[in-house]
Amino acid sequence: MKATVADLRPRGRIFYGWYIIGLAMVSGFVGAGVSQLFMGIMLKPMTDDLGWSRTATSGAITTGTVVAGLLSPAFGRLADRYGPRLLMPAGALVVVLAYVGLAYTSALWQFYLAYVVGRAIASVCLGGVVPMTAAANWFRRMRGRALGLVAMSLPLGGSALTLVGQYLISTYGWRTAFLTFAVACLALAVVPSALIMRRRPEDMGLLPDGDTGDPAPTEASAHRAKPKAPVDEEVNWTLGEAVRTPTLWLLIFGLAVGIMANGAVGFHQVAYFTDQGIAVGLAAVSLSLYGFSGAVANGVWGFLTERISERVCAVVAMILAAGAISFLLFVDSAPMALVFSVLFGLAARGESSLVMIIVAQYYGRASYGAISGFMTPFQMVGLGLGPLVASLSYDFTGSYTLVFTLFIGSYLVSAVALFLARKPKLPARAALPSTAG
Repeated sequence: MKATVADLRPRGRIFYGWYIIGLAMVSGFVGAGVSQLFMGIMLKPMTDDLGWSRTATSGAITTGTVVAGLLSPAFGRLADRYGPRLLMPAGALVVVLAYVGLAYTSALWQFYLAYVVGRAIASVCLGGVVPMTAAANWFRRMRGRALGLVAMSLPLGGSALTLVGQYLISTYGWRTAFLTFAVACLALAVVPSALIMRRRPEDMGLLPDGDTGDPAPTEASAHRAKPKAPVDEEVNWTLGEAVRTPTLWLLIFGLAVGIMANGAVGFHQVAYFTDQGIAVGLAAVSLSLYGFSGAVANGVWGFLTERISERVCAVVAMILAAGAISFLLFVDSAPMALVFSVLFGLAARGESSLVMIIVAQYYGRASYGAISGFMTPFQMVGLGLGPLVASLSYDFTGSYTLVFTLFIGSYLVSAVALFLARKPKLPARAALPSTAG
């Protein structure tokens, strides 16, 4: 008699996959010192000290984001083939060197070189396709929470390092802040990743989730909320098969449209609040709160996907984000700004992790890195376009009302696209055995 799902769950010992997730979270956290959110507090002290224009300095942020998107497909394939054991410590070491380069930069070209390389490598190796691929490989039944936890690390790091960085800048200067992050990344990401990271559980004689065999469905497991299929029933699609499904393109479109609004609202949030008469200090606090609530959202939505359909969660998140932007149009006080930051972070910032969970559940884990890496450039284009679209609209109209209204529509369009992105039919090679019988 085969064991049930409950019989297969690990007892006593901590499953090694949780060490993988924990280290991935720490690595993403310490790599957030080159994130767009953190660099928002570095912009003024660096430009004041070095005499650069804000436009010239901000160009590095956009360039780093675009380069990260361009690198993602290649690193996704590498993550599928080699796993995180080589890519994460090597990537963390590059980020350490980038932090050091930023600390000693004196010319604009040096800043571009250090920041673009650091931003791109941190985005793919410490907070993007590489650790997400590791999470997808190590977990099946608990994949939602694993991917959600990894997705928390970068926004949580950006939120926390913003506060730490502001203290270091005020007390010791911006160069010391970058050097401090270099030491932290070396100690917490480079060395531990080399020692702990592994490609997938089978390399250690384990199964995803720490299960010990093949579960068989029983009457008890049938009543569980959203039971997961047995490990050996998961069909692994290739990238070529996935791109031929309309579902993948609906996911790409929904993600790009939604994240364009995310990037725009987050980037212009402080400017909008100060235009509404809110003190700049409180506006900055609201931005940090937005980053923190966005980090929490990734974990919350990840846990929910183990009880509710991933697609339903994504649709609900986009509808809630549209509602939050509707509320934003009426924000005119600090308390309202803080409420908005929490609501918007919880709703909008979960979209990316939810879509990546859908990808893992629809297309399997063997080519997860290649498939998610293929999607990332579209995501990064949307992220980069959002702030530009909002700036152009503001320059032409003198307010954010029009563009924020358009973003309400973009979230609703994203919700429709994600709703239509139903699980694709199995590829022909997987369907053949069942039809033959």
